[in-house]
Amino acid sequence: MEIGAFDPRPNDTGAVERLGQALGRQYRVVRMVGRGGFAEVYEVVDADLQRRLAVKVLRSDLPWTAAAISRFKQEARAIARLNHPNTVPIHFVGEGQGLVYYAMPYLEGRTVADLLKTEGPLSPENALKIAEPILDALQHAHDHGLVHRDVKPDNIFLESVTGRPLLVDFGIVKYLDGPAHLTESGFIVGTPLYMSPEQALGSRSVDARSDLYGMGAVIFQMLTGAPPFPGTDSQEIVGRHISDPVPSASLSRDDIPAWLSEIVLRCMAKHPDDRFATAQTMLGAIRTGRAGAHGGPVDPVTLLPRADETPTQAMPAVRRPVARRWMIGFAAAAFAGVILAVSVSGNQPEPEVPTAVGYAPEERSSDLGGPAHADAELVVENRLTEPIAMSVDDTNLTILPGDTGRLPVASDDVEATWAMVQPSTGERLLGGAVEGAIVAERVDGELFRAVDAQSGGEARFTPTVVNEAGRVLRVAVVTGEDSVDCDCQIPSGDSLRLGYYREPGRSAVRVTDRRGWSARFTGFASRRDPQSGAVVLRVTRADLKPPAGVAPRKTGSSPKREPRPRNPLESFLPVR
Repeated sequence: MEIGAFDPRPNDTGAVERLGQALGRQYRVVRMVGRGGFAEVYEVVDADLQRRLAVKVLRSDLPWTAAAISRFKQEARAIARLNHPNTVPIHFVGEGQGLVYYAMPYLEGRTVADLLKTEGPLSPENALKIAEPILDALQHAHDHGLVHRDVKPDNIFLESVTGRPLLVDFGIVKYLDGPAHLTESGFIVGTPLYMSPEQALGSRSVDARSDLYGMGAVIFQMLTGAPPFPGTDSQEIVGRHISDPVPSASLSRDDIPAWLSEIVLRCMAKHPDDRFATAQTMLGAIRTGRAGAHGGPVDPVTLLPRADETPTQAMPAVRRPVARRWMIGFAAAAFAGVILAVSVSGNQPEPEVPTAVGYAPEERSSDLGGPAHADAELVVENRLTEPIAMSVDDTNLTILPGDTGRLPVASDDVEATWAMVQPSTGERLLGGAVEGAIVAERVDGELFRAVDAQSGGEARFTPTVVNEAGRVLRVAVVTGEDSVDCDCQIPSGDSLRLGYYREPGRSAVRVTDRRGWSARFTGFASRRDPQSGAVVLRVTRADLKPPAGVAPRKTGSSPKREPRPRNPLESFLPVR
């Protein structure tokens, strides 16, 4: 999250100095408090007004276009128009020293996600104390023409002093009625666990009702302790949002009133027309339910039309089947949602489903990105272990590992860009960014390109640690003189991909258990897969060695053991 909820990170001195110069002498940059896929957040002190700020900066190491920078600043100014007690104000937007940024108050507290981790499910009363002011904030944003598009527990911040819930990280908002240049196609944004079906598949018609879907998923998790559609990866999660009914049995606890369960189910209807029309309407349904619980009259809020809704909008979630055409494009679009699920900024433009997804011709509309067929095609094979997001003109496509994607292109002057979706621990990205461009002066028929660990002229490797040591392990990657602790734990029997790194010949992976026993693995240049760059490290208990000065535990007078089979990773054993 962007305002005071990040763990401290080591400072990048150069970046701190540049931001200080851009802000001026009135401001002192204290530290970087977070970094995501597209932005960094710094704690800053305003010396004149004696206040702490959180300054969000577009990452200067990414190739931002002038249009993207303009959009970032325009969105910040639009958010600054919001004036609601449950949103976070933006103080100013600025640019200098090659940096683009905006400033907000620095807040202390925790997120609803943190609250649920420590306290588990909330009572309906406590859940609604959080939900009602957030719904009011959403209505305020919608009234100003803004859709949040990433409503989730991590983006609801509970201020420590007042307990006030705040809706934060409007970084991926979309204008409801903005000009065309602010609704260009781009990556699908949001978080798969809370993403509406239409948003997951890149519909251009995402509106305020998508936020209500996310709000329904958040209330579901606050009441039950778990998101409605968990899964092992983004593809599975999004698929369940599209096709599976909401698990209403999870809401059937004695302490959850039936009217509240019905509200949640209606929020999460598959089709937007079957949800509440506005956040204010949903808020009214909650207040009506409360009144009934205290002896007042009760409206059948989810089954009959309200005065401000059409009969179609008031239908219950179960009455409309999932549109078949939404399912067709799922496989290509599902992974795109993780691009900003793990980012801090999320300033990308509005998503669009590419024509390459595979809609039947009669189901295509004019906003699907181009004609059904093109004379020239860019064919890209993804040989990495992670998805890549491709972009050509106004068409975007995510290509899963091992898959091949096709994008229609003009026959002259083709320029495509791609960026790998970095793996994440859920709170931070792992490894470095991997991105590049494909340029051709003329394309006749098919232009084939492969994206692999050698793309861009630099050899990369991606280690996967498999924990067979029977104990929890921590991991750090050492590249050259830099050591990157992923701040992650790998339970016994589990594994973790650590992302991509340069300099495989001079790099190492260090694993450590809770007692300080460790192992160091090297020699990746000769052992990595030449195409994917993958290196699999299986860590056994025999690989772990005690810290210096600590003698190994004696085994007593037990019989002499037969020598163990040679470990195929013997050359990876710790350097003594």
